[in-house]
Amino acid sequence: MDMNCRAAEGMVTRYINHTLSIKELEEFLEHVQSCSSCYEELETYFIVHEAILQLNEEEESAVLDLQHLLEQDLKKSRRYIRKKKLEHVLTAVLFLILIAVLMALLTLVIQELGRFL
Repeated sequence: MDMNCRAAEGMVTRYINHTLSIKELEEFLEHVQSCSSCYEELETYFIVHEAILQLNEEEESAVLDLQHLLEQDLKKSRRYIRKKKLEHVLTAVLFLILIAVLMALLTLVIQELGRFL
């Protein structure tokens, strides 16, 4: 499903706060990657958000390259999506293996019961 700019703009704050679902996050990242207008909006909000956070910190080791920080955050989000997709695949595979094992055990039990009847 292609996301429109209005929907993407409505997700900027949720992206920054890391409250998007996996599906929303994936669609949002795809959109801002291909839409320079929405990317610029994300960049503006992200920079303001990070600058405010850094003003509230007492450390002097503030990151001044906030655009680089956004790129790192986007890469981290993409890795998170890949990790979650892999977890879903592995869970499905393990579930199928469990079903196969249970079927094999059930078959053995039925065969043993057949010997007594």
